Amino acid sequence: MAQDRAKEGVRLPYVLRHFDVSYLGICAPHVWIYCVAHRAGLDFGGVVIGIPLYIALSAFMLAVMLLAWKGKAQRVAPKLDWPLAALQAAATLLLVVPLPLTGAASATAAAVAAGIGVAWLYLQWAPFYAKLDVREAIACIFCAMAVGSALKVPIDLLPPVPAAVVLMALPFVSAALARRAQRRQPSTQREPRMFYDQNPTSIPWKILFGVAAYSLIIGVIQGMPIQADYTPFWMMTSAHHGAEIAVALWVFAKGGLLRFSSLWRAILLFTATGLFFLPVIGSAWAGWALVLISIAQTLVVMLFWTMLADVAHHSRTSPYVIFGSGWIAYSLPFALGELAGKAEGLHGAGSAVLLALAYLLTIAAVFALNEANFSQRRIFADLEGPAPERSMFASIDEGCERLGSQRGLTAREVEVLQLLCKGRSKSYIAESLFISENTVRSHSKHIYAKLDVHSKQDILDLIARG
Repeated sequence: MAQDRAKEGVRLPYVLRHFDVSYLGICAPHVWIYCVAHRAGLDFGGVVIGIPLYIALSAFMLAVMLLAWKGKAQRVAPKLDWPLAALQAAATLLLVVPLPLTGAASATAAAVAAGIGVAWLYLQWAPFYAKLDVREAIACIFCAMAVGSALKVPIDLLPPVPAAVVLMALPFVSAALARRAQRRQPSTQREPRMFYDQNPTSIPWKILFGVAAYSLIIGVIQGMPIQADYTPFWMMTSAHHGAEIAVALWVFAKGGLLRFSSLWRAILLFTATGLFFLPVIGSAWAGWALVLISIAQTLVVMLFWTMLADVAHHSRTSPYVIFGSGWIAYSLPFALGELAGKAEGLHGAGSAVLLALAYLLTIAAVFALNEANFSQRRIFADLEGPAPERSMFASIDEGCERLGSQRGLTAREVEVLQLLCKGRSKSYIAESLFISENTVRSHSKHIYAKLDVHSKQDILDLIARG
């Protein structure tokens, strides 16, 4: 039986065993917003199109959230797909192709229209992801990340006119794939527990704050006029998106078991490295430091979208509200940060600003984006199987103590066993017991050997039979 469970644990998710191209559709907004907002050589008389784009995106998502609170979003949503796709396609043409009529005013108006369009490009996927089990969501999101990153390279290198044709098609492709994905919605293996209905304080506002702080930092860096020597664009974009593909493959190599702590360490490493070196390495390597930061930004987006999908899956709140509020927490600080970075560039305080950003990043990581917040709020809890109810905790503690005395477990091993059986992650256990994760792994290995089991469920079965 334990071997059967082990096989079930490594089985490919449904969306990969019954693959459909629509499951990768979320890559369309990711590709569009990167290839338009970050396209090299755009010049609209000093207009930074990311600022009005992200502000309009936030405002439109807020409007959809208000409709969802009033119970009207489900009725209005199907009517928005094609009109907003057409609006975004027209805005794409103005933003990508250097037309004679495109000036500062028309570029700003196009950016606002594009922001509204891309907001819906994201939100139209909310109902699909809210119904996915977290393993299915991880498979869809990170597979789409790999495909999207592969598509960004040739689109980045295309001349304006063919690039505009491809990018103008993406809103229509996204709408069609979103509708197809909802028709082919994978069924969940078990009904999700409504964590966020049972305990409203579990909604991860601290994590939202951490993401907002991080997004503000990235926005400031985007807005600052950092001098970088010429490096062949094909080389930089290939390295940039190749690293993103490698991360997506790494997640699959781990069996889809998303470790927040591991990804967040990588994000912090990339961002902190870029922030540290930017003031001191000079223009020769500044471009590569910015690439590191851009890779980290992509990881944040993927991880954040996965988190929102998991929260929506365990809540009866409208998915438009959850994804909308989360995306506003990311996009609005980004716009404000870019505006602040542009203003800072006029005064030239460079190094001091980067040091302040590094400090803010550290505070955000310690305060909000840590493993304890994710474990306590039950984010990604389904990756470790269904957790027992709190009402069972007392009997679990007693059962673990009984097993410990019968099988010769040490006092520390019993403590680790109790937390494992309550669904706590190894990182959470390490923080709670003031030991390292390697020590927790060592204790777990000894526990499994002494109890002669192969999974946490086997341990729970022993307790139940006890």
